Amino acid sequence: MDFSLSKRRRKLNAVVDDKYATRLSMYAVPPQGNISTTEFYSTALDRLTVLRSIYNNGIKYNRGSDMYLKTVMSEIKTHLPLRPNVMEETDKNSQTKTEERRKDHISHFLLRLAYCRTEEARKWFCDSEKELFRLRLEEHREEIAQFLVQNKLKFEEVTEKEVNDKEHLIRDSSQIYGNKEKIIVYKVPFVEALELVKHRRVYVEGGMAYVPHTELVSILTGMFRTQLSKALIKCARSLPAISDDERIMSILNELTTAYDGDDFSNTKLEGQVSVAQLPTFAKTSFPPCMRNIYEVFTEMHHIKHGARLQFCLFLKGLGLSIEDVRTYFRQEFCKKMDSETYGKSGHDYMVRHLFGKEGKRSDKTPYGCMKIITGSGPSSGDCHGCPFKHMDANNLEKKLDSWKIPKVQTREILRLVEGQHYQIACSKYYEVTHKKGDAGFGLNHPNQYFLESQKALGNKVNVGKQGYQSSQSSSVQGSQSSSQPVSNTKNTAPILTSADLEELEVDDDFDDM
Repeated sequence: MDFSLSKRRRKLNAVVDDKYATRLSMYAVPPQGNISTTEFYSTALDRLTVLRSIYNNGIKYNRGSDMYLKTVMSEIKTHLPLRPNVMEETDKNSQTKTEERRKDHISHFLLRLAYCRTEEARKWFCDSEKELFRLRLEEHREEIAQFLVQNKLKFEEVTEKEVNDKEHLIRDSSQIYGNKEKIIVYKVPFVEALELVKHRRVYVEGGMAYVPHTELVSILTGMFRTQLSKALIKCARSLPAISDDERIMSILNELTTAYDGDDFSNTKLEGQVSVAQLPTFAKTSFPPCMRNIYEVFTEMHHIKHGARLQFCLFLKGLGLSIEDVRTYFRQEFCKKMDSETYGKSGHDYMVRHLFGKEGKRSDKTPYGCMKIITGSGPSSGDCHGCPFKHMDANNLEKKLDSWKIPKVQTREILRLVEGQHYQIACSKYYEVTHKKGDAGFGLNHPNQYFLESQKALGNKVNVGKQGYQSSQSSSVQGSQSSSQPVSNTKNTAPILTSADLEELEVDDDFDDM
C-alpha cells in the first residue's frame, strides 16, 4: 500500500511537472482545484499590475526601447517571477518553481473572467497579454522548441540540405545579413505568418512560409492573440453561470477598477488644508475631474448625486474634517436653497454617511481613476466622471482652453483621448500645468495627483499612516513597480458597494432642487 501510494504521488508530480514544463504557455487548459477568495484576489491583482505596467509604459516609451524593457521586466520579475528549469534542483526549488507557474496559470484565467465582459475590456486584455507573451518568448528563447512540442504545434523544421539550397532566398527575404552562422528554419503555413508576409519579411513557396527561428516570435504571438480573443468571447457567454455567486462577482467587479496604492482614507496635510484654500487649490493642484466639479459647484451652487459622492470623498481624502465638509456643502447649496430645504434634502446625511457616521458606519475611501473612468458617466446636467472619458471632443477642447492649456498641448491631449489613453492624457495635463517634461509617476488616483502637485509646488505633504513618499522612492502606483507585492495592499474590498449606494439614494430624492 505504501509503495502504491508513493507511485501515485510520483505520477501526480509528473503530471504537474509536465503541465508546467516550460515558462511559456498558451493557456489552452483551464486550471483545476480549489483557491481561497484571498488568493483569488491577490493572485489576479499581481498579474493586473504587470499588464497595466505593460500598457502604460508602452505609451510612455517606445516598445522595445531600453527604458521600456527595464521598467516592464522589473515589474514582471517582481510580481510574476518564473524560475528556469535546471538539471539538478532541490525539492524546495522545484516546489517554488511549480507554485510560480501555477500562479501564472491561475492569474491569467482569473483576469479572463474579469475582462471578458465588454469589447473594450477584451481588446485591452488581449493586447496586454500578447505583449507579456512576446516578452517572455524573447526572454526564454531556449524553451521555444520544448514549448512547440508541448502545445503540439507541428512546425516542420527544414532539413539542412533544403536550407542550404534556399539559403540566399531565406536570408534576403528575412533580411538576415552578415550573420554566417547556421540558421534554423521552420516551415509554417503562410496563413499563420501573415504579419511577416505583410511586411515582406519571409520567403514563401508552395503555400509554406520559411520562417527563421528568430521570427517565430511574431508567428506565435499572432496565434496566441487569436486563440485568446476567441476564448474571451466563449468566457463572456459562460459568465452567467457564476453570476449568482456574489463572492466571485464582487471580486471580478473590483478587479476592473482595482487601485493598488494608498487608499487615502486617512490623508492629512499637516493641518494645512482648509475650505478657504479650495479656490487656490482648484486652480493649481486639483486634477481635471475634481476641478470641473468644483467649478460647476461654485457657479451653479448645486451638483447632482454622482458629483457629490465623487467630490465629497476627494475632499475627505485631502484631509478636510467632516465638519469642514458639512459647512462647505451647506454654505454652497444654501446660496440657491433655504436652510430648511437643505436640511430635508439628505445632502448633510450623505456627508456624514461617507465619513462613517451614519448607516453602516463604514469608512468610505476616495475613488481611484479606474473607478471613475469605468463608472457610469454623467447624465444631462451632471458633472461627475472623468472629463477625458466622458466629455465629447468639442467640450473638452473648450474646457482645456478655459484652463489656459496651449493649443499644441491641447491637440496632444485630444490625440491621447482619441486613443482612449485617459490617464496618460491626465498626466500630460499635469506636465503642462506644472511645466514638467515628465510627470515622474504613474497616475492612478485624483488624491495622488493633488499630492504630487503639492510636492512639485514645494509644499510638505503626508499620506495616512505610511507617510507620503516621492514617486522615485515609493511603491509607484498602478502601472509602475512596487517594492512590496501588490497582494499586500489593504484596499481589497469594493470602495462603495451597491447596497451602500442604494442606502444613500434612499435619502437623496432632491436632485432637482
